[in-house]
Amino acid sequence: MRTILLLFGLAFFLSVFGQSHASHSVVNKKILPDSSEKITIGKIILKGNNITRDKIVLRELELKEGDVLSKKDFEKKLVLSRQNLLNRSLFNFVTFTPIARGHVYDVVIEMVERWYIWPIPNIGYADRNFNVWWQTKDFSRLDYGLDLRIENFRGRMELLNFIIKGGYDKTAALIWNIPSLNRKQTLGLSLMGGSIFNHETAVATVNNKQEFYKINEGYAKKWYFAKAAVSYRPRYRFLHVLSLAYNNLSFADSILILHPAFSKQTTSRFFTLKYTFKLDHRDYASYPLEGYYFDLKLTRSGLGIMSGGLSLFSAQSAFDQYFRIYKRWYFAYNFSWRLSTPKIQPYFLTYGLGLAGMEMRGYDLYFVTGQNMGLFKSNLKFEILPQKTYRLPWIKTEKFGKIFFAMYANLFFDMAYVSDTQHADTNPMANQKLWATGAGIDFVTYYDIVIQLYYAVNKQQKTGFFLSLVAPI
Repeated sequence: MRTILLLFGLAFFLSVFGQSHASHSVVNKKILPDSSEKITIGKIILKGNNITRDKIVLRELELKEGDVLSKKDFEKKLVLSRQNLLNRSLFNFVTFTPIARGHVYDVVIEMVERWYIWPIPNIGYADRNFNVWWQTKDFSRLDYGLDLRIENFRGRMELLNFIIKGGYDKTAALIWNIPSLNRKQTLGLSLMGGSIFNHETAVATVNNKQEFYKINEGYAKKWYFAKAAVSYRPRYRFLHVLSLAYNNLSFADSILILHPAFSKQTTSRFFTLKYTFKLDHRDYASYPLEGYYFDLKLTRSGLGIMSGGLSLFSAQSAFDQYFRIYKRWYFAYNFSWRLSTPKIQPYFLTYGLGLAGMEMRGYDLYFVTGQNMGLFKSNLKFEILPQKTYRLPWIKTEKFGKIFFAMYANLFFDMAYVSDTQHADTNPMANQKLWATGAGIDFVTYYDIVIQLYYAVNKQQKTGFFLSLVAPI
């Protein structure tokens, strides 16, 4: 409740002390010709990309100099090009202005770049999500360290990320993501490697809660990893990624004695091969209102090389659709599913409802283990505060002084089914239909920040207030 009041207070503060402007329009339709006339694209003029290289911006445009288009196609390509640029997370604001020279139209693109270097003091929690940690508020389970992110490295949309954490768990990792290797900017490469040492690790599911095994002196789990991924983006909204990862995990001997289903051996070395396909037609990826999204992930862990008999395969997919119903009313839904084999899997690789990609509102505090599962989510949304741009006069740089925010109220209804053939005796929410409903408020602002607060009641009549830092669908 305090956070909800804080958000309303921030909205009021900005409306009083900030200088409000309506959201930038993409096209000034008054200067465009009749639909029967053709438009020739003249010069494309870039402004504001002081760090981002011109070729990175031009790659995202769905029009080029010399194109001959109808008015309808011209407007459509301007809208799509602006969405492409915003969804690259390089700019906070992008404005397109056509300038007429007869039937030739120059296009001026004005951009406000983000701040790209973030030496972030990192405070995390050892639990699955914030809501689980908040139940105990055990500060000894916090991790702390430094997350140094250099976004748009070399002006090429690259990400260079150094992570050092101490506290409850120890983490050291390096990530380098290079999305554009060739001249056409269709091929990319991602490299990462590091280690994670955990004093405790989840070893079983009991009453749909993860049960942890803790070692005060030494570590319950040590994980060394390395990964390389090649991406192929032939068109603006299509992405293929093929990755190969090496994992070296070692566990405390006592875990296997007390929990034999956790792993067959104290050291597990294996490769993971994964293919991902994404089709993204959302207007704004961080908080979509219109469009659709589809992905497919195929994963094979254990390729017969140093795998010690480990062999798992999984297929996972999601489809989201978003559309405006009427004026400030919106609706969205999501279908997600996951299938895996074999039926008996080591617990340290166990998946379930409540992990990345398969979260369900109303079951934030529960973990439903399963080999196969399906999830449906729906969201009816009302725009309380339409997106507006504000200038904070005491902050001179546009990277922080020029902001936007919006607020939405939503009603939701979610359903899921998890099939479990391995842990059903201690996993009672599996093998039955689950549902939850509730209402919430979403606060959206620049730098992809989304704060979701909601109240939910589920099939088991459990209720509560929850916090999430991602879009509901």
